[in-house]
Parts: sequence; structure tokens; C-alpha cells
Amino acid sequence: MASKLRIVFLIILAIIFSVPCALSQDCHPGIQQIKERGKLIVAMVNEDYPPFFMVNKKGELYGLDVKLGTNIANKLGVEVEFIRKAKTFDEVITMVVRKEADVAISKLSKTLKRSEKILFTDPYIILRQGLLVDRLKLARIQDDEDPIEFITHLRGDIGVIASTSYVEFAQHIFPKATIKEFDTWEDVIAALEKGDILAAFRDELEIKKIIRAKPHISLDVQTVIFKDTKDSIAMAVSRDNTLFLYWLNEYLELMNFNLDADKLLNQYPEIDKTTKANVKRKKP
Repeated sequence: MASKLRIVFLIILAIIFSVPCALSQDCHPGIQQIKERGKLIVAMVNEDYPPFFMVNKKGELYGLDVKLGTNIANKLGVEVEFIRKAKTFDEVITMVVRKEADVAISKLSKTLKRSEKILFTDPYIILRQGLLVDRLKLARIQDDEDPIEFITHLRGDIGVIASTSYVEFAQHIFPKATIKEFDTWEDVIAALEKGDILAAFRDELEIKKIIRAKPHISLDVQTVIFKDTKDSIAMAVSRDNTLFLYWLNEYLELMNFNLDADKLLNQYPEIDKTTKANVKRKKP
């Protein structure tokens, strides 16, 4: 039954993209506007988040999300424009809600709160969540105590980046902890190294980037990656743009990215130097 429905949907898509629209109401406004405009507008946060999006020495924007947006535009037969005026991920969502962009491709985590405002595609990469925890605290675990159980009942201060999905994630996973919000990930790491917080909470990719950039930090902190929680990274469109959502999901299925944190980091080895430079600038 599912396969038959998928075939019917593909036939509908083929008809839509092969037959010109005589009247605007005959086509879905989202896709039709993109084609008439000749440009796909992509919302992206203004700060670089390697390897998803960053600017090289030549001033060129590149990365996984940039590659994704460019390829989608090519499939639609249009140009692509990345709008990077949003200062936070929530502002990226707002741009899509206000129809200032056709789609948000900006390392966006799927959350229930965000889903109240926009529609998420299927994830194009799924990251596990993890912590960098003070080793002295972990040393208190008894031999018969489950480390994960100990960590989920933490009562200390856990650092996250403000105005990101990890504020919501942390409040749910660590109900007994005090969630401390910082402006940047570098600020979170600096607070951890100074002993101002018990742990730093983020996705496994960012945690691995720190370990690769600062291997000596492993002497003082323990990496803990959760197996039962995940951070699904997806694109987002406005709630009335359902056909474009289906098209994007079909695109993702056909492309079959099959990515994980390690594969992505290996595709962009140059970001290790960038991470080291950022951490060095933020060092207290």
C-alpha cells in the first residue's frame, strides 16, 4: 500500500513539474514562486558552524548545508541565494514563518517547540548527544552504579549555547540540573575548563571537534556520548508549503546521504584548524 501511494505521489509531482501553470492556483505557490523567481532563497544563521556552513579564505561560503542548498536549487533548475541575517537559530525559523525564505538549511535540530511553527523534512544527518564532564565528578561513581544513570541525575550546572535547541534538550534530559546559557560554544568550554560548570552539553560532532582541537582537555574532562538520545538535523519550510516538503523528502531519499559525525568531519579536515583558532581566541 505504501509503495502504491509513493508511486501516485511521484506521478503527481511529474505532472506538476512538466505542465506549465496557466493559473497561479493550479500550482502550489511555494514551488511555483521559486521557479518564477528563478531563485531558491535559503535562510541560514550568520555565524559559521563548520562543517555545515563556513567561509573560506577567499570569502566563499561552503559546507554541507551550502552543498545541500545548491544541489536542491540545481534540481529545481534555479539559482540559489543564502540569506544570513539571522543571529540565532530561532530567527532562522522566523524567517521561514514570515516567508522571507523558501527553506531553512542551517544545522537545524528538530524539536517539538519548533514544529509548532514550521514543517521539518526528514533528517539528512542524525547526531548523538553528549557531554564533556569534569572527571573528578565521574570518579565519584561507585562500581555498581550506571554512569549514564548518574549523569542523567546530575544536580550541578550544565552549560549550553543560548537560543539553541540544546536549551530545550537539556531541560528535558537533566531535570535536576541547573542549565547555564552562554553566548557561544567557546564560552561554554572556557567555563568548563575554569570549573564554573560541571559539564558542557551539545551534539557529538561539536564535542569531537573540541577533543580533536584540544586533545589535552581529555586529561580533565570525560566524553560521554548518549546512545538513546539523538539530534535530528533537518531542513524546514513554512506550514503551508506541504508539496515542497514532500519534494524535499523525496530528494533526501533519492540522494541517500548516509552521513554520521565521523564521516562528516573526515570530509572537511580543515575545520580542525578553525576550531583550534576559535578556542584559542576564547581562552580566558
